[in-house]
Amino acid sequence: MTGHNELRSITPLRTFGASEVCFTKPRTTSISIAYWLLIGFLILLYSNLAVLKPAIEIIHPAKLVAGAALGMLLVEMVLARKSFEVVWPEGFLLLAFLGAAALSTLTALWARGAAEAVLDLLKFTIIYFFIVNCLTTERRIRGVMWTMIAGGFFPAVGVLNNYLHGNLAEGRTAWVGIFGNPNDLAYSLVVLVPIAAFLVAGRRLLPRLMVLGISFLFIAAIFVTFSRGGLIGLAVVIGLYTWRKKNIVLQGLMVVLVFAGLSFAGRLWTRSETFSNLNGDLSFHQRLATSEAGLAMFADHPLLGVGLGCSEIAWPLYAPPDLYTRTSLVTHNTFIQPLSETGILGFIPFILFLAWGLYDARKVRLEASTADLGNLGTGLEIALWGFVVCGLSGGYALSWFPYILVALASAARRIERES
Repeated sequence: MTGHNELRSITPLRTFGASEVCFTKPRTTSISIAYWLLIGFLILLYSNLAVLKPAIEIIHPAKLVAGAALGMLLVEMVLARKSFEVVWPEGFLLLAFLGAAALSTLTALWARGAAEAVLDLLKFTIIYFFIVNCLTTERRIRGVMWTMIAGGFFPAVGVLNNYLHGNLAEGRTAWVGIFGNPNDLAYSLVVLVPIAAFLVAGRRLLPRLMVLGISFLFIAAIFVTFSRGGLIGLAVVIGLYTWRKKNIVLQGLMVVLVFAGLSFAGRLWTRSETFSNLNGDLSFHQRLATSEAGLAMFADHPLLGVGLGCSEIAWPLYAPPDLYTRTSLVTHNTFIQPLSETGILGFIPFILFLAWGLYDARKVRLEASTADLGNLGTGLEIALWGFVVCGLSGGYALSWFPYILVALASAARRIERES
C-alpha cells in the first residue's frame, strides 16, 4: 500500500523491436531540492544577474545552480529508484536535432562558431530533459509557470525603464543579456501572456486582477521594443485566448481594446519602420533576403547546412548584391534557420519537435482529467503558437524558451496520461 504522498502511475517502456511494456512506479510529491534549484535557475536566467552585477560573474551563478540542480536530480532519482525518462517522441527528436547540429560542425563554414552554437544547444537540451524528469506533478508545473511570470518582470521593467530614460537605439528599446535584442525580448514576453491568463482561469477575482495588471505590464514592454513580429505574435495570442474563452462579450471587448490600443500606439511609435509602406522598408526586405539566402544555403549544403549558428558567416556569400546592409545578418526565420544551418538532417527533427510539443499541449487541453490541468495545456498551446508566429520573422532556434515550453508540454502530457 502506498502512502498518502504517492500516486500510482503507469508509464510506457519503449524498446526497439519489442511491443510496449507497462510497469508501475510511484510518483512522489515530496520536497525536491532539484525542483527548487530549477526555480532558482529560472530566476537567474530571467534576471541576468551576472550581467547586471559583473563582479559575481566570476562564480558563474547560473551554471553553478544548474549544475547543482542536475546533480540533485540524479541523486533523487537514484534514491527513489526512478529511471531517467526520454519522452517519446519529443526527447528522441531533440536528440536527433542535437546530433545533426554536432555533425554540421564537420562541414561548417566556421567550425569553432558552430561548435560553440552546439554547446548552447546542448544546454537547451539538458534543460528540456531536466524539466521533463523533475516536473512529475501538476503543482510543480504550475510552480515553474508562476516562476516564469515572475521572471518576466525583470526584462519588462528593464525595457520600460530604458524607454522612459530615452535609452533607445534607432528608435527601439531592449534590455541586457539574453534580452539585449528587442525582438528576442518581445517574443519571450509574448509567450508569457497566455500562460499568465490561464494560470488564474477559474480563480477568484483578486488573482485575476493581479494577472491582468501583469499582462498589461508585459504588453507595454512588448510595445516599447517596437518589434513588429512581437506585436503580431501578441495579437495572435490575444485572439486565440478570446477564442478559447468562447465568451462573446469578452471577444467583443478584446476587439475594441485591440483597435483602441493600435490607434493609440500609432502616435507613440518611434521606430522609423512601421507596418505601412513595406515595399520601401529596408528592414522588411532584409528579413526576406535572409530567408532567401537561407534557402540558397540549404540548396548548396542540403544534408548538414552551413553549420549551426553560421548563417551570419555565410550571409555575405548569399546576400543579394543590390541590398544595402552594414553588417552580416542571421536568418530571420526560426524554421529556415535550422534548414540552412543543419540541413535536412536537423530541420526535420526540429520541426517535428515543435509540432509534437503543440500536439501534447492540445491533447492536455482536450483530455485533461481536471480543469486546472486543461487550462495549463491551453496556456502552453497558445504560448507555443505565439512562438511560431514570432518565429516567422526572427531566428529563435538557439534560445531557451521554445525548449522550456515544449518541456512543460511534455511533462503535462505525461501527467495527463498517468492521471
